[in-house]
Amino acid sequence: MPLETTAPPVAETVAPSRARSSHAVRLVAPAVALVITIVLGGMVLLQMRAQDAIAERDRDTRMRLVAGAVTGAFDNAGKFALSLAETSARRPNVGEALARRDRARLQALSQGPYDYLSRQAGVQIYGFHTTDLRYLLRMHRPETFDDDISGFRPMVVAANRARRAQAGVEIGIAGLGVRGIAIVEHDKVPVGTMEVGLDLRPILDLVKASTNADVAVVIAPAMVGVALDPKLPRFGDLVLALSTDDDRFAALLKSTRMRALRDVEVTTREIDGRSFSVVSQPLVDFSGRLVGMTVALEEIPNDRGRLRTELVVAALCGGILVWIVFAVLLRIALTARRRP
Repeated sequence: MPLETTAPPVAETVAPSRARSSHAVRLVAPAVALVITIVLGGMVLLQMRAQDAIAERDRDTRMRLVAGAVTGAFDNAGKFALSLAETSARRPNVGEALARRDRARLQALSQGPYDYLSRQAGVQIYGFHTTDLRYLLRMHRPETFDDDISGFRPMVVAANRARRAQAGVEIGIAGLGVRGIAIVEHDKVPVGTMEVGLDLRPILDLVKASTNADVAVVIAPAMVGVALDPKLPRFGDLVLALSTDDDRFAALLKSTRMRALRDVEVTTREIDGRSFSVVSQPLVDFSGRLVGMTVALEEIPNDRGRLRTELVVAALCGGILVWIVFAVLLRIALTARRRP
C-alpha cells in the first residue's frame, strides 16, 4: 500500500507571514518617520540658533575692530601732527624769530616746509602763537594775524599755560580737526607755541578704505562749550560734524535717538529698510573731555535666508536617505526572521 505524503500548505503559510510583515511595516514606519522628523527638526532648529549666535558674535567682534581702527587712526594722526610741529619748532632760527615776533622771518623760514607738508601730508593748519595767546602767523591764512585766540583755542591755551606739548582732537570755531602743538624755545626759554593741524576727512576715508565701514563724527554741542558752525546738520542734541556718507548717517540719526556714551556699544539698526551693524564710542578731545562720539556702520549681508534654505534642504535629503535605509533594513530583517 503506497504511503501517502502530505505537502505543507506553502502558499497558505507564506501568505499570513507576508501579511504580518506588511502589518509590522505599517505599524513601525509612522513611528520611525515621526522620530526622524523630530530629531531632524530639533537639529535644524539648534543649527539655526547656533548660526544666529555665531553671526551676531562675529558682527560684534568686527564692529569693535572697526571702532579700534577709528581710535587708532585718530591717535596716530595726533602723534603725526605733533611730530611735525616739534620738528618745525626746533628748526634753527625759528625760536629766535618767534621771540622777536618777526613775522617776515618766520614766514620765510616756514614757507618751504609748509608748501611741502600741505601737498604731501595733508597739513591744513601751520602757524605760530605768542605767549600772550595771540596768533602771530598763519601760514594757511597769512592775511589774518595778531588776533587774540584765548577765547576759542583751548588747546593753545593749555599748551602755553602748562608749558607742555598737546596733541589730539580739538573743536573750535574753525571746525573739527586733529592738532599737534609744540613749545617753541629760545635760549631754553619758552617764547610761544607752534601748531600743525590735519583735516579729519582723509582720516575717515582711510578707515573706510581699510574696513569697508562708513564712519562719522557726531558732536554734542552741550559738551563742547564752543559755538559750532550753524550750517552743520543737527539732530536733536547732536550735530553731524563729518562723515563718509552724510545721507546714510542723517537717516540713522533721524530714526534713532542716540546719545554720547562712555563705552563702546554695538547694536543693529534699520536704515531705509536695510539692516546695519552700528558701533558707537566716545569721542574725547585733547584734554580727555567727552565731546561727542564716533559712529561706524556696516550693512548686514542678506544671506540668512539662503543659508537656512540650504540647511533645511540638506536636512530633508538626509531624512529621506535615512528613511530609505531604514525601510530596506527593516524589510531584510523581517524576511530573515520568516526563514526557518
